[in-house]
Amino acid sequence: MKVSHTTENTGELLGHMYRNVQMGTESLCDVLPKITDKFLVSNVTSQLERYSDYTARTAAELRKRSIRPQELSAMKKTMAKAGIAMNTLFNSSDRHIAQMIEKGTRMGVDDLEGQMIRLNREGCDMEVTALCREIVAFEREEADKIKDFE
Repeated sequence: MKVSHTTENTGELLGHMYRNVQMGTESLCDVLPKITDKFLVSNVTSQLERYSDYTARTAAELRKRSIRPQELSAMKKTMAKAGIAMNTLFNSSDRHIAQMIEKGTRMGVDDLEGQMIRLNREGCDMEVTALCREIVAFEREEADKIKDFE
């Protein structure tokens, strides 16, 4: 049975979406214990709840298509943790952490949006594309909100 470009592209986009929200979750969990400002803690906790929702929704879309969610590689997780540790070694102020969160969120959302545009050129499921756009909008909004802490 031949698989259509739309089906392949949809699966690939879902994979990017799943890894994006996983990376957001992992990174926020790594910096949360370092935060002292209660408002920033509240913001990050709220983001984590939304990431959890997007992880569940993306995983459900993958399961619906009989695609097993691909977890972040151990290497990618280790590199992210090391990057956070190095970036907070000499400056663990809430302001610096907020800048790190903003930068990481913008990098992730720019990558995800680029993948969405690329994969939609050949066709992608509209429902999955709508969910991807929702994740992109959420991450852009969070990156803008976190600037208030800088």
